[in-house]
Amino acid sequence: MSVTTEQVDKLADAAMGCTEYVMAHSLAGKWGMIKEVFAMRSAAGDVPHGPGHDLISATRQHLSDRSDSGPTIDAEDKDALRADGQRLVESSLPVIAALPADVAEQVRAWLIGIAEKVAGASKDKGGSEKVSDAEAAAIEDLRRLLRA
Repeated sequence: MSVTTEQVDKLADAAMGCTEYVMAHSLAGKWGMIKEVFAMRSAAGDVPHGPGHDLISATRQHLSDRSDSGPTIDAEDKDALRADGQRLVESSLPVIAALPADVAEQVRAWLIGIAEKVAGASKDKGGSEKVSDAEAAAIEDLRRLLRA
């Protein structure tokens, strides 16, 4: 399968969208938010072997080459962060739907893996759980959205 610039751009946006969407459901402080952004970068580097390897690898490289290192929205504006994250993921859906089924499945799993690592990067302020109920619900929202 040949990899296109549009696919890479949209999947990079989706990775950022998953990050923003989960961060919007987090009550972590500023240090926790920084840890969540680093978790996205780390998770994006987990490129699985299989049918989507080339596309995911190109997307990871694109994310690494970007000059931005996290959300471009004020991370404390949870409504804006949630809306932008959802918009970015939704904008990737036609590209994911056009992929061969096995590639699309691997891309979805990679994106959910990013969301899970972001959620587990930092406890909410005053919380004891690595992944809060709100973050777990956000991940489930993303699973449903990516299946749409």
